[in-house]
Amino acid sequence: MMTLASLPDHGGLNDSQWQALWAQYDAVTTPLRAAGLVCDIDTAGGQNVIYVNLPDGTHLVIADEHELPTRLDDVTGWRIVRSHKDNPNFDALVYDSTPEGEHSKHAADIKTMLAAIAIYLHSLGDGDTKTAGQVLGESVSDRTQLYGVGVLGVSPEHTAVGRVVSDPFDTHLQAVNEYGLYTHQLDQDGWTQVHEQGGTEWPLTVWHRHQVVRTVFVTPIGA
Repeated sequence: MMTLASLPDHGGLNDSQWQALWAQYDAVTTPLRAAGLVCDIDTAGGQNVIYVNLPDGTHLVIADEHELPTRLDDVTGWRIVRSHKDNPNFDALVYDSTPEGEHSKHAADIKTMLAAIAIYLHSLGDGDTKTAGQVLGESVSDRTQLYGVGVLGVSPEHTAVGRVVSDPFDTHLQAVNEYGLYTHQLDQDGWTQVHEQGGTEWPLTVWHRHQVVRTVFVTPIGA
């Protein structure tokens, strides 16, 4: 039997609008809850979004190009941002498959979106958050090992910058090749490499330009 994270603790659970949205987006929230993450749907101000609380004190905000529609079938794409309620400057784009987003070719595909979240969470430093990413990756990949390329960094304003820069790959070699293409483009764009480790198996490099720092790496998900 699947063990799910608890429901959010607020009076809105009995609200018919909340219940209808919760039922519509069950395919999104159930895998996240199975990974131990408490989810909620916020309907405040008419802006419907999914909140996903992470063990490190931050949270994910899942929306469409603007807010989530009332029907899952009407979603055009997923835009996911990692934020912190106590730090308004903490605003990191994780994934964007909306019509103008970097991952737009995947549009409203849920499995690819969840796999991207898994890659991102698994790349973070907090152990419990990393574990949640691992569990989520296992569930969405049907226990097939997947790989991805991620970027974490800090802006000149000391705000967090982080996102998935590739789709999940079936092979380690594909991810390493994508890593090579991405870092080559950084070099062409004037970034300076200041650190390198991991060789060709698990490459990781740190780059610097205009007071912005980026760490680029290959990461596994699934098991």
